[in-house]
Amino acid sequence: MEVLTLKAEISCFEFIEGFVDVPRFLACCAQCPGYGKTWACPPYDFDPMDIWRGYSSVLLYAKKAILPKDEIAAERDPHGLHEAYERLLKPVKRELMDELYALESENPGSLALSAGGCGLCKECTRGEGLPCRKPDKMRYSVESIGGDVLKCIRELMHEEVLWAENGRLPKHYILLGGLLKK
Repeated sequence: MEVLTLKAEISCFEFIEGFVDVPRFLACCAQCPGYGKTWACPPYDFDPMDIWRGYSSVLLYAKKAILPKDEIAAERDPHGLHEAYERLLKPVKRELMDELYALESENPGSLALSAGGCGLCKECTRGEGLPCRKPDKMRYSVESIGGDVLKCIRELMHEEVLWAENGRLPKHYILLGGLLKK
């Protein structure tokens, strides 16, 4: 599988103006089965806008995974689609996060943003009312703090977003994270 790195940088002021809608995306998050179940997911005890306003720019950092033809050709039921997604994209997400952690350490005061939900622990301690086990690695996703991932991919990275259709995987998936910079 070929994996490409995509990048786009924009000021946080411009990003907030064109790509952040906290109420809209928190409402979307509320529909997810993971809502309130991990420390990386809303509801939060802080205003996500405070995060965006605390930085001067955001480096959007993505991995475009171009799927093998045999994976695209295979017809799958919903469970099979989910299994294939997990099998193919977990290593890509791990690579993306490793690169974002490295960028974060190279840029003092920066904050990495993950691609999608947190999967660091088998079961999150949030449900037990206990603190995060891995606060040094847990990161919020762009969408969980109000960023419009699809619009970012389309307008800032000039890429097409594809979805599984009729039991078949798309030609590619794009995982978007980021780095907020001071």
